Amino acid sequence: MRLIITDVTEMHGGNYCVAGWDPQARRMVRPLPSGANWTAGLLQQHRVVPGVSIDVTPTGQHHQNALPHRTEDLPVDRATIQHVNSGPINWFAAGAPLTHATVSDAFSGHIAHNSIWNNVRQGVYVKVGTQTGSLAAVRLGRNAVQFLEEFNKLRAKLNDGGTNYKLPVSSLALKSAWQQGGLVAVQQALPTTQQFHVRLGLARAFGNPPEKCYLMVNGIHG
Repeated sequence: MRLIITDVTEMHGGNYCVAGWDPQARRMVRPLPSGANWTAGLLQQHRVVPGVSIDVTPTGQHHQNALPHRTEDLPVDRATIQHVNSGPINWFAAGAPLTHATVSDAFSGHIAHNSIWNNVRQGVYVKVGTQTGSLAAVRLGRNAVQFLEEFNKLRAKLNDGGTNYKLPVSSLALKSAWQQGGLVAVQQALPTTQQFHVRLGLARAFGNPPEKCYLMVNGIHG
């Protein structure tokens, strides 16, 4: 199976999440090496960044995780991962990873939120068990995306034409830029295009019982 890498996000404890677009099946996939998350060493070994292509071999096992993450979770044989193309790709060409017009459309209308402040929706989530994907993208103009620091965290404000959202940023590239040079470095790390391919992903739910999968910005391409 060949995947175009779309998302590389930083998790806790030195773990990373990788997602990619399967152009043949036209769907998103979350390859899980031997059923687990990626390590920094594995990312470096296979030069995994957004825009590259890799080959993976599914193990045939199925993750029993709850929806919506079960939609894309795919255990793969760690030993068969191969870097096959360093890219870059045209994020807006025919056959490129799918984008939607609005955040709500990207998750089939299942988006909810905890609060609204200054006309901005915050604590945006999808309920555990919802029959939808956990990975998607929207196409937004450059001016529709802003970044801010809040409680020592990097946040993004998105305006999809009808609604404003404030979301945490999980993108490894954007978080690394911010940690090294603040908001100025984040702006410098963005594509120079006037249109952005904005990657969105749902965090796995936590709590007892786990109820909400919170929405994050997994990357911005152009």
